[in-house]
Amino acid sequence: MKLVHISDLHFPVRLPFFGLKGKMVPGYLNYSLRRRKKYPLELWQALIEDISSRKPDAVIISGDITNVSHYREYHDAFAFLRPLLGENTFMIPGNHDRYTKRAVAGAEPFYEKFFSRWMGEQVPNTKGYLKWKKIGSMMFIGWDSNQPMSILNAYGYVSPEIVQNTIEFLDQKKVKEYILVCHHPIWNPEHQQESYSHRLRNRDEIAKLLLARPPLAYLHGHVHSNWIKFPDPTHPYFVVNSASSTRLPDSHHDSGYHYAELKSKGLEFHRIVYFPNESKFQEAKAISYS
Repeated sequence: MKLVHISDLHFPVRLPFFGLKGKMVPGYLNYSLRRRKKYPLELWQALIEDISSRKPDAVIISGDITNVSHYREYHDAFAFLRPLLGENTFMIPGNHDRYTKRAVAGAEPFYEKFFSRWMGEQVPNTKGYLKWKKIGSMMFIGWDSNQPMSILNAYGYVSPEIVQNTIEFLDQKKVKEYILVCHHPIWNPEHQQESYSHRLRNRDEIAKLLLARPPLAYLHGHVHSNWIKFPDPTHPYFVVNSASSTRLPDSHHDSGYHYAELKSKGLEFHRIVYFPNESKFQEAKAISYS
C-alpha cells in the first residue's frame, strides 16, 4: 500500500471583513497580516498535481482545511480538493475547522456538510466522534480532538472513553493493524514543545491507554513543521506530522507532507517538500527522531 498524508492546508480565501463576527475578526486579521502570503494558491495546485502523479492507494487529511471556519472557505477548499477526494480518501477536522460555534451548530457541521463522504463511518454505540474506514487491507481510525474556544486557545482533548471504544471496536472487528488519525500531536520534539493552550491536554493519558492496542502510526498536524518519530517503548508506533503541507517552508517552518509505503518490514516514510525556485514538490531529507 502507498499512502499520502497531508495536513493543515489552510485554503487561502479572501473573506468580506465586515461580514465576520466574533473571534473570526482577529483570526482573519492574524491570517491576512501574518500568514496569507505563506499560502500561495500555486502551491496548492502543485500539491494536487504531485499527489495525483504518485497514484496513492490512500490519501489521509488530518484537518485544518480552513482558517476561521467561514462557510466560503469550505466551499472553495472543496472545489480545489475535489481531484483528491475519492473512495481512497480519509479525513478528519482540525481546530480551525471547528473554529466557531456556528461552524459546529446543528445536526450537520460545516465540515461534515462538505466532506462527510470521505470521513468514514461512525463506530456504533459511541457518544463522541469515532470514525473508521477500511482502505484496501488497512483500517483507519479517526478522532476529533477539537472544539470551539476562545481566540487565545487551540488546545485539544480526546476522551479516554473514545480510546476504550476504539480498542473494543478493533477487537470486535478482529483488526490486526490500523492507522490512527488525529489533529493534535501526541508527541513533540524537545525543541518544539507546545504551550498548555495549544497542546493535546491529556496526551500522556491517551498515550498510556494506546499501549493496550498501539497503531502502526499516529498521523497528525497542528504544529507547522514536519517530523517523524520512530516507535519507542512509550509510543510504540510512528508519530508523523505533515503540517503544513501547503505552506512555503522557511527558517522556522519545515513544511511539506509525507508519502509512505507499507512493506513487509513495516511502514517506510518519505518527506516531500515544495521547492519555490522550481515550483514543484520533490523528495527531501526526512526530519526524524528515535
